[in-house]
Amino acid sequence: MTGAPTAPAHPDAVAVLRTAQPLVWSFVGDSVTAASWHTWGGRGLSELVQERLRETGRRRDGVVNTAVSGWRVHDLHDQLDVVCLRYHPDVVVIGTGLNDTRGGADGVGEFGRTYRDVVVRLREQTGALVVTQTPNGTLPTAPSHVVEHLDAYVAEIRAVSAELGTVLVDHDAVWQATEVDVTYHWLGHGCHPNAFGHRALARTFLQTFGLWDPDASRTCRLTIP
Repeated sequence: MTGAPTAPAHPDAVAVLRTAQPLVWSFVGDSVTAASWHTWGGRGLSELVQERLRETGRRRDGVVNTAVSGWRVHDLHDQLDVVCLRYHPDVVVIGTGLNDTRGGADGVGEFGRTYRDVVVRLREQTGALVVTQTPNGTLPTAPSHVVEHLDAYVAEIRAVSAELGTVLVDHDAVWQATEVDVTYHWLGHGCHPNAFGHRALARTFLQTFGLWDPDASRTCRLTIP
């Protein structure tokens, strides 16, 4: 275990778990959310969350991951019906931002407008709890558009969350506050988390939902360098 900061539990995230009815969780976004290739077969964020839910007794909850490598927020906006709405989710977890940095400094405004529209549509059409996430930290070897512009897109995601009152899982804040010689081991590529990185992402996510408990959970005891 590392000395990474603890993410505070969000009351709305904690409250949604109090319902006895089975929940449908929809994870949508990019290749990090998809958690393929760079994990080398290890569990990704959504799978770790699902296993933790089972540990708590929520075995009838359904977790659907329809994230697509290379996607930006406008792809999610255009195909929201296919990747999310048809599942009638109770919780929607959005993971995007890394690919969106291809838009550079000039693209931040449009990114924010599209992101806001996605959140509003989700709430209006499903009534789901919307969870927004900042992307994970990266290495200097990440693509130049990520290195140069990620901070601006992270700030925009935080602004959208604050404006619309979403649950925010602030991965970036945790990675930035963790020593780089630690986060280096969390990445299988300049900006793609490996299996260890996904455990770090899951730790922050589960802390936000009040589910992080290494004493009671095998999932929470998995090695994080």
